Amino acid sequence: MNHEKTKILLVIRWPVGGIRTYLRYVYGKFDPIRYSITMLVPEVFEIPFLMEDLKKQKITLISLSKIPNAKEFMLRLFSLLRKEKFDVIHSHGLTAGLYTLFPAIVFRIPHLVTIHDQFLRNQFRGLQGKAKKMFLFAAMPLFTRIHAVSNDVKENLIEFILSLKVLPSKITVINNGIETERFVNATALNLRKEFSLPNNSFLIGFLGRFMSQKGFVYLVEAMETLDKRNDLKKTPIVLAFGEGGFIREEKAAIEKKGLKDSIRFLPFTSNIAPVLKGLDLVVMPSLWEACPLMPMEALVAGVPLIGTNCLGLREVLKETPCVMVPVKNSIALAEAIYQEMKNPSKDAAEGFREKAVSRFDVKNHCLALNTLLHEIIRN
Repeated sequence: MNHEKTKILLVIRWPVGGIRTYLRYVYGKFDPIRYSITMLVPEVFEIPFLMEDLKKQKITLISLSKIPNAKEFMLRLFSLLRKEKFDVIHSHGLTAGLYTLFPAIVFRIPHLVTIHDQFLRNQFRGLQGKAKKMFLFAAMPLFTRIHAVSNDVKENLIEFILSLKVLPSKITVINNGIETERFVNATALNLRKEFSLPNNSFLIGFLGRFMSQKGFVYLVEAMETLDKRNDLKKTPIVLAFGEGGFIREEKAAIEKKGLKDSIRFLPFTSNIAPVLKGLDLVVMPSLWEACPLMPMEALVAGVPLIGTNCLGLREVLKETPCVMVPVKNSIALAEAIYQEMKNPSKDAAEGFREKAVSRFDVKNHCLALNTLLHEIIRN
């Protein structure tokens, strides 16, 4: 390196949801005196929020179209890398990593790709799926290093991409972390007053994008089940803070089921800490995850959480007071919510906060990521 600062190029295909939060937590902690960061991203709704979160980094932003294809990504990368030298490229998500792979090789720049998702069997069905698998078999060992955000993600990569099975050192596991002080010090928002809700309401939070992966439909079914009970001392109400995905379809389905008073859709918020603390329960009915941040945030905030035992989520919830139910089982989810309403676990959640802070502090992640970045630059 022939300059004082380490120059990092971040390449992101979908700077939304968990990836956007990851960037805020992790790169928000990087020392701006030591690092110079350039970010190549599509021009989407969340970018102004992300730039505000990372304002101390004085990031150089290079915008693409709202839905850029591989050609646009690669042309912009070639143009950028011809003009400017970077010490390392950090791609977020497999698609971004694959778009960046060839330009990184041509310009001989170390390339770290962070995998924020899992492979599913139906992705590799048929001739097209087999061709995709063969391509990944050849391409993935070409990354300088692969960062898996959980052990479940690493095992998933090795299961589906056999070339990585003989190159285990190619994959480094660094579990996600969060900005714990944001949730420790937040003041709870009085959600009942804020949204004119009944005093006897039991507030259930769903915080995430409305994608099939997040299992929102099973929470809706669980609410249908609870709606039929006549022994509830409180009124369960879901507050869904999210955006994107199939939100219009979800709203229409809920109105059709007559649950619009039980499930309220609320605007996206960039600071969820006060919201979390104002909830009685957080529910994550996910079908699969990588290493989700939401349960970490809830645990540090001292809020009870019910999640599924799916890949990625189970790893975060292990040895915590959180309740796990089977994937796609709305009956079990309804029963778990009922039991939480009947016997609240708030004290157990509060008692676990100190351990949660120690376990999930993003400073641990940042230290490990810094070490990894400098290791691949040196080598």
